Amino acid sequence: MLTNKDNKNRAEKCASAARVEAVLARLSREDSKLGDRMLNAAVAGAVVARQPADTILRAEAAEAWNSIKTVIEHHLNSEEDVVLPWAESLENFPPDLILRAREQRTRLCCLARTVDATSFITGSNEEVVKAGTALTAFAVCLDDLIDGEERDLFPMIQRSLFEESSGAGA
Repeated sequence: MLTNKDNKNRAEKCASAARVEAVLARLSREDSKLGDRMLNAAVAGAVVARQPADTILRAEAAEAWNSIKTVIEHHLNSEEDVVLPWAESLENFPPDLILRAREQRTRLCCLARTVDATSFITGSNEEVVKAGTALTAFAVCLDDLIDGEERDLFPMIQRSLFEESSGAGA
């Protein structure tokens, strides 16, 4: 016979799983929206790093960064606050997937700080070269992160969600 505590724990697990599932669906949609923006950011960063005095290229790099900045901040926070803690709470979830996601997130945050520290419009040529290089690296790292999420992390989370929901009914 189940106690109230068991019922409460099961309800909390179901609510947590539903939240993770909703966040996962949103993250997958964001990943697909970021595809073209990442390519634009990589190109804009590389080009402005080679020609930092060109005001048009500076504006394009700023626009490329601004187009992904808010989406990626929300994306990374959702992973950090919801998805990864939930995955860590599971006994059989591969720790290497969580470790890789955390390492990539740390690298992305470091690169984002480098890009954010400079104004592409008013920064010195030297600062713009550094920010442009970081923007390109950010786009490449983000592409790697998304590829890993779609190939490894998200499918594993989906399997874990399925196992949890099918085990709950047993």
